[in-house]
Amino acid sequence: MATDDANSPGQLKAKRLRFDRYVLNYDRGCLLLDGNEVPLRPKTFSVLRFLIENSGRLVSKDELFAAVWPDLAVTDDALVQSIGELRRALGLDGSRLIRTVPRRGYRFEAAVSADSATIGGAPGSGGSDDGTQPSKPGRAHAQGLAVMGIAGISRRLVVALALVILLAAGALWTVSKSGFRASGDQYTNSSEAGAKPVIAILPFLNESDTARGYFADGLTQDIINALGRFSELTVMSWNAVLPYRSRSASPREIASGLAARYQVEGTVRQTGDRVRVTTQLVDRNGRVLWSARFDEALAELFALQDKITAQIAQALAIRVTQIELRRVSSKPTENLEAYDCVLRARPALQHPARAKIIEARTLLRRAIQFDPDYAAAYAALAETYHIAVAMGWAESPTEFLNRAEELANKALSIDGSEVRARIVLGRIDIFYHRYEQARAELEHAIAINPNDAGALAGRGNLLMWLGQTDAAIDSLEQARRIDPELNPIDRFALSLAYYLKRRYDAAIDQAELNLRETTSANFSRIVLAAAYAEDNKVEDAARVATIIHRVDPTFDSREFGTKFLNPVDLEHLRDGLRKAGLLAVEGGQ
Repeated sequence: MATDDANSPGQLKAKRLRFDRYVLNYDRGCLLLDGNEVPLRPKTFSVLRFLIENSGRLVSKDELFAAVWPDLAVTDDALVQSIGELRRALGLDGSRLIRTVPRRGYRFEAAVSADSATIGGAPGSGGSDDGTQPSKPGRAHAQGLAVMGIAGISRRLVVALALVILLAAGALWTVSKSGFRASGDQYTNSSEAGAKPVIAILPFLNESDTARGYFADGLTQDIINALGRFSELTVMSWNAVLPYRSRSASPREIASGLAARYQVEGTVRQTGDRVRVTTQLVDRNGRVLWSARFDEALAELFALQDKITAQIAQALAIRVTQIELRRVSSKPTENLEAYDCVLRARPALQHPARAKIIEARTLLRRAIQFDPDYAAAYAALAETYHIAVAMGWAESPTEFLNRAEELANKALSIDGSEVRARIVLGRIDIFYHRYEQARAELEHAIAINPNDAGALAGRGNLLMWLGQTDAAIDSLEQARRIDPELNPIDRFALSLAYYLKRRYDAAIDQAELNLRETTSANFSRIVLAAAYAEDNKVEDAARVATIIHRVDPTFDSREFGTKFLNPVDLEHLRDGLRKAGLLAVEGGQ
């Protein structure tokens, strides 16, 4: 029996009940964790209260319905939803404290006692009724309320969330019966317990004219970006899921390939001024956890994206903040022609090639003509200029960087949550050695979208130049986990960071991979030559050094790596360049 004998269920009538680190405060109608309030909906609070008052004994579903929903006809889903919210609110303690007895009910497993020591704080003393100072918002509060409990959001999202609430209970009940280790509606894979769930949004199949394939891709990408802003999810990037568009693979194969617990798959059909989407959420065994079908006017495309995003988040039972919801529900543009131009330009940014970047720039300028207040178009245009400089394609690097900075700032003046603009600014700041400004921009971008591989990799670049190599590798590897196809600059940074840690084999692997995918990435040849030399592969180092001089006769080894703040890192790099024959031994260098 979990309950103290002195406090049997019939005796638990105090205004405050304590269990573990928690206090249930009847007067305030709240649950406290270490003095901080844990947000709960009123009905969920009532469920917890009844379970605590009957701690140690089996409580049937009928008892809970009678106590919490008297004289109301409600389904099991309402109870399942409240139990799930309780377990999430209790965090790691949830499954331990609230036990499910299959087909019978629930049992609260904790010693419960009246909390008499904290009753009666003097009025006006500034203390709370638990004898502490007024509590600051706790961690659970800082993370925000669950999707269905927030207020003050846009009318468009309210409509979407109304549908979410209706579907969520059924989704949660379905999930609880899936193949995951379950306790009530709490579901996890035992090997991944405690980790953020990983989800892959597979490319939606285009059922329209083949020329509209980019539209289905764009919808998929927008849902990936929207879900990426939820801090309790790890969302695989577009580059990670793209190989599965033209590949027939089972959910289990995809789960293994991407190490993803969940997958979303769907189809898109655009007919005239309407768009139809069917989509479903499945687990690694192919079990359907949620599905939906939408038929919307094309003009309501962004509202449709909101609905899909919110319903997936709710089906996964993740906690999202009000700020995250506002970011997800922002409407990028009123002009669908401008949006169409941005969608057409995206592939060039994801896999840069010189001619494609120029074409993308034309499309993005056209998007801005259609909508002069389209923040994403300005941010993408800024990227085209920055990419040109990074890849050595810019006729005037300074002019191109100035243009990129101007456009990124314009995007942020329209929408301060435009992640791509902040990444561009952060990388420009790195180029000019403005490291503190770079840190501020990149950390801001990660706060907005914790799953943006470009932001994570940008931070890795910065940390490497600052001399924080271990942290740089962590951030770059996190980016690579989300997006296996790191861009050439970021893969170069990862190979250089490995070099600095004397992991020469890993440095060589990343540099060679970069050169196989982007033959113009001459900067990776420099790291490759140094790593070969330090790894005593003298002939390989000499061969690569010869290619470097042939490809770039103006290469100045003394300028390479001057962004390092740590002189030890710079000397280590120069040592490898010396051994590779790329740096003359003069003046003790």
